[in-house]
Amino acid sequence: MLLLVGLQPLIMLGGFLRWIPFLFESLADYYIPPIQPQERLRPERRPWQQIVTGVYGRPPLLKIHDRDGVVNWSFQRDDVTQPLPDDVHKCLYAHANDATELKYMNNGTSVGAVYSDLALVINHTPENLATDKLITFALCRRNEVLWNAHTLEPLPGNLLAIGTTGQRAWDGILVYNASAANALVANPPILQNITGLRAIHGLIWDEQGQMLWAAGTDAAADGTDLVPAYGTIVGYPWDSRTGLLSKDDRFIYKLPEAYLIEAEWGKGYPWWAGLHDLVPIPGQRKFLVSEDRGLHAFDIETGQFTEHYENVTNKYLQGFEVTTNDRHGYTSDGKWEELPQSDLKSFSIAPDGSFIYVQSLWTKFRGFYTSLVVHGKRRKINIGDEIYRSRWFGNLDGWPKP
Repeated sequence: MLLLVGLQPLIMLGGFLRWIPFLFESLADYYIPPIQPQERLRPERRPWQQIVTGVYGRPPLLKIHDRDGVVNWSFQRDDVTQPLPDDVHKCLYAHANDATELKYMNNGTSVGAVYSDLALVINHTPENLATDKLITFALCRRNEVLWNAHTLEPLPGNLLAIGTTGQRAWDGILVYNASAANALVANPPILQNITGLRAIHGLIWDEQGQMLWAAGTDAAADGTDLVPAYGTIVGYPWDSRTGLLSKDDRFIYKLPEAYLIEAEWGKGYPWWAGLHDLVPIPGQRKFLVSEDRGLHAFDIETGQFTEHYENVTNKYLQGFEVTTNDRHGYTSDGKWEELPQSDLKSFSIAPDGSFIYVQSLWTKFRGFYTSLVVHGKRRKINIGDEIYRSRWFGNLDGWPKP
């Protein structure tokens, strides 16, 4: 009994000592710095949280906002305080209400836009008010070549490609030097003029393939060529030695059928279904393209259109919903058509699978909100805005801007 009493303090001490390693282990854990997420996965590095939208109006408006529509940056012409050449100023303050195109550029420090009567590159540096919203490139569209330009895209070497979006044989793509070091002029020199693709509405730079892709029609979409116009995707290889694009018949891909868009606009309407937006799928060598009637998928590696219409939404855009219930009508041969995917003026897919789209009203040219689909559920943002395009503001996986 006395022995047990004498050992009791030792037993208690041994029990205490057994806790010491756990105590120090806990303290050690406390001092281990937390594992940092990969740079591209940090919340502030997720460009697909930010959306850029163009709002038609007088003046037109460009805005960058989050998934709830909360605006954190905007641009309109009255924000410009820098001195501008008279001809640039006149085109900026034209009666045009256009906010037709908007692109992520220069790692997010610039926005490319078709705005008012100009194609512009604008600084996006909200953390530095001295440079924010400065215009670094301007091109006036007040001429018969560029008046209807719908899209632009940066190329390597500070170059900028602009689709003329016309109906004539000499329409196509013009390339300019958009370096911020150049003085602003309304009509900068044309470095390259690539003709032959009409009604261009979409341009995408392909870093992996080193080419510029364009979406348009092979003939006049307005019917003035008196032949059917087929929706056409063209790839223009880039030569890094010369800084020039080239035409190559191996990279011309036409949709299998041409359609008049009489179901929407009425019998005798002469326009053919044309392409509107050319959209890469993040992390894949595939495009989705919208035309007046619906959606198509294109596989770059095989050079094939692989899915059409509802097969595209079922596979790639689950949760897509038609925005109005009046998208139907009769074709010239009396056939009744339902066109739930018609008139997708823009759509954009984020790496996390979320996507946004703008569908114009039936027999109109623009929509009045942006549809955002997350986990298959659609909701509206930018309600009440007259919109042609909304896009994710960032570099998509596999499709970095130069």
